[in-house]
Amino acid sequence: MPGVTIASSYGTAGSVIAPAVARELNLPLLDRAISVQVAAQLDVTEQEAIAARAGRSLADRFLAVLAPLAGGVLGAGTDAMPGDAVPNLDEADAFREQAEQVMRAAMQAGAVILGRGGGAAFRQEPGVLRVRLYGGEQARLRHAMAFEQIDEATAVNRMRQVDGARQQYVRRLYHCSVDDPALYHLQINSTALPTQTCAQLIARAYRSMAR
Repeated sequence: MPGVTIASSYGTAGSVIAPAVARELNLPLLDRAISVQVAAQLDVTEQEAIAARAGRSLADRFLAVLAPLAGGVLGAGTDAMPGDAVPNLDEADAFREQAEQVMRAAMQAGAVILGRGGGAAFRQEPGVLRVRLYGGEQARLRHAMAFEQIDEATAVNRMRQVDGARQQYVRRLYHCSVDDPALYHLQINSTALPTQTCAQLIARAYRSMAR
């Protein structure tokens, strides 16, 4: 099962680097599950998130309960949620199974997967290169402001929403931290290097591992 998974914090140019890696390797790209837009939708109050479970699909219900954590209502990175707000184990397992079916289908002939908890999902697959893009907070904010043409306040808010949502996505599905270095073969400070250089480094690492 060959391919590359790329985890990227907000402002690390994952949406630019991942497509470039796919082009370098001539592989299809599967984009992330939690985009900036999805993270913003999750940033609602705790009461709204709990109420939103009723009448929604499995995926919608699971994403809805991430909202208090992603939005900082109870503190991003914590699990201090009311018991009735947490999806039961059957729901969580079913959601993870559905998400992984999509990723594994994409990986059958090789693919580049951005986000979606790919580093955790494929940590037992020897043919998959697992990559993380990171950078200091201020550097990530500067990159986001320039790339998205937004002001600092907007960038700070999006960083909180996006990083919080993605962290909780991995924590809820895989019971680990998206920042755990053990999940990755390669970590790159993509705020310190040109995006094309980052893409070339990842492509070269993948080809070396494949050999």
